[in-house]
Amino acid sequence: MIRVTAWSVRRPWRALAVWALVTVSLAALGSQLPGHLASTSIEVPGSSSARAGEVDRRAFGARSEVPVLLTGPPAQVAKQRLALTAALDALPVVRASAVPGRHLPRSGDGARRSQLVVARVPSVQSFDGEAAERVRRVVDRTVTPPVVASVTGFSAIGGAVSEESVAAAHDAELIAIPILLIVLLLVFRSPVAAGIPALLGLATVASAYGLVDLVARSRDITDVATPLTSMLGLALGVDYALLMVSRFREFLADGLSVTDAALSSGQSSGRTVVFAGATLLLTMITAMLLSPGSFLLSAAVGVSAAGIMGMYGALLAVPAMLVLLGTNIDRLRIGGPSRSGGGWARYADAVQRRPIPATAAALVVLLALAPAALGLDTGPPDVRTLPSDTRARLDTETTARAIGPGWIAPARILAAPGPQGRPPSPPAVDQLRQELRSDPAVQAVLGPERGRDGVLALTVIPKRAANDPETDALLRTLRARAREAPAEAGQVSVGGVAAQLADYRRVLSARLPVLIAALSVVALLALIVVLRALVVPLISIVLNLITVTASLGVLALVSTGEDPLLGGAGFADILALFGMFAIVFALSLDYQVFILARMRESFDHTGRLDLAITQSIDATGRVITGAAAIMGGVFLAFMATKLQTVRQPGAGLVTAVVIDATLVRLVLLPATMRLAGRWCFWLPAWLDRRLPRLALEGPSQPTICTPPAPATARQL
Repeated sequence: MIRVTAWSVRRPWRALAVWALVTVSLAALGSQLPGHLASTSIEVPGSSSARAGEVDRRAFGARSEVPVLLTGPPAQVAKQRLALTAALDALPVVRASAVPGRHLPRSGDGARRSQLVVARVPSVQSFDGEAAERVRRVVDRTVTPPVVASVTGFSAIGGAVSEESVAAAHDAELIAIPILLIVLLLVFRSPVAAGIPALLGLATVASAYGLVDLVARSRDITDVATPLTSMLGLALGVDYALLMVSRFREFLADGLSVTDAALSSGQSSGRTVVFAGATLLLTMITAMLLSPGSFLLSAAVGVSAAGIMGMYGALLAVPAMLVLLGTNIDRLRIGGPSRSGGGWARYADAVQRRPIPATAAALVVLLALAPAALGLDTGPPDVRTLPSDTRARLDTETTARAIGPGWIAPARILAAPGPQGRPPSPPAVDQLRQELRSDPAVQAVLGPERGRDGVLALTVIPKRAANDPETDALLRTLRARAREAPAEAGQVSVGGVAAQLADYRRVLSARLPVLIAALSVVALLALIVVLRALVVPLISIVLNLITVTASLGVLALVSTGEDPLLGGAGFADILALFGMFAIVFALSLDYQVFILARMRESFDHTGRLDLAITQSIDATGRVITGAAAIMGGVFLAFMATKLQTVRQPGAGLVTAVVIDATLVRLVLLPATMRLAGRWCFWLPAWLDRRLPRLALEGPSQPTICTPPAPATARQL
């Protein structure tokens, strides 16, 4: 890192040329990203629904089912149903069949005004939007008024989510960029100084898309990567550059030459940037390892790409820009230079004079949100996360009203040969079908279908939607019946979209506490290594957990219930929640790392904790508040989009940034450190000898390895 920044300072034009070449090349790749995104997968490896899915694919082929509801005058519906079925069957390897009318409800006059055609399109994912699009193109050219066609199913929903995610990212960028520029001008009071972070933020997004595209060519990366790459690319790229530009201006004010100031800012704040970025990458990797399916892999790739390109630009391009601009960094300055020892220093002194009341007041506010977080209702993907005017949502709601919501996400009962290879008995499977038909939660049972190797399959249509508690209870009943099925029925398992959704929700909910514990340990170890202390990292992690809990509490208040403020399904999307938690945890460490690194540097130089707290808050207050405002503005822009899987993480991230930049960083952190006294930077001698020596803001850090000695109030 030091060599990179030193070379950038010595050869600024070459450094900028290399940075520009890489950025433009990756940006060109990033323009192709939408075409390489995969469909969302909700299959949990190793789950019972995944095992049933394997049986289903071997027996009937990998396919995605796309239901098409035809509504209109009975005679016209019957005629166009035949035409649509023939048109779909004419497509290569696509098969379509009409659902027998006895399974569909009649209208009030007894006429059958609705008929359902199910197209089976070869696909490896249940959420394959391309499968639904192929069917939709045939429907649009085949079905004519007065008949109305509604294309639905989770293929259509998944395709719509993918399209809306890409659109949401671009719409949010248009809102976020003006906010970003205004805040940067307020922080730096100079358009020249503000231009560097703005340029790096935009370049980070463009190049990060290219990194994601490279991964998407060999791995299944889904649409969730697009908004997260854009969101985090803007926030991290701007914040990393902002920190280094601010440090450069400090060094210039201290009398350093332009070259020395650029080199010092790159080698001091650059270390902080690298640590913050590395911590982000570690948390993403940890989250990815603990999450099933492709969702969090995609989220982790998007966030990691943003972090990598943000660090790359900050270490290579920013020092070169600083050298070339030199003292012109403050050209066209609006107002005079900010003075140290002002409001931020007085505020830090005030908190330290009364640490107990300050801590109590902040904790009362944050802990008041904890009960809401504990009651946060979660669920798997739902059509209600789409904007209300989306065709997929309108078609799905029309289908649900006409024939019931269970047709959109049915369950599958697979009867495969038993351990001895004896095929299932058709009478035994038929007996199971008769029993399921009598279940009050079941609307219809289709089949049995006969597949390869003697496998028999039943399609069970629930009366309720996939995310309804009654459907969850039905799935538990189906699995109990599968376990209790007679030997003649073979090896019975339960799969289908309904079972996949239920398993994804169950597994992710169970792994969330594990994720919290794992991320806490990873962050704690990283902070111990860098800060060479035990108490301060523990304080930081506890405050981090409080921040996350409070932000989840706010998210629960605005996203759950009958008529949630954010709209949507009335629960937090478990997929978005899982990814949001990992991102919140990583980002909330950033501000604490920035301020703690300066605090450690000041403490090493003065040996006084009170001065270290005051000087660090005074030095970083304006910069970190500006960085928080930038991040909050970016996340607020994403919160303003219509797609719930983007709005909910945006709301959670905005809340986390606001809480962390105000109550945590300005109140709880200095107050709790003051209460801990010299214990803050204590490190046992045995651990001191074993830890690698890293320095963030200073060239070196003296060892603090002796137990804390009693100290007077003046010394503290």
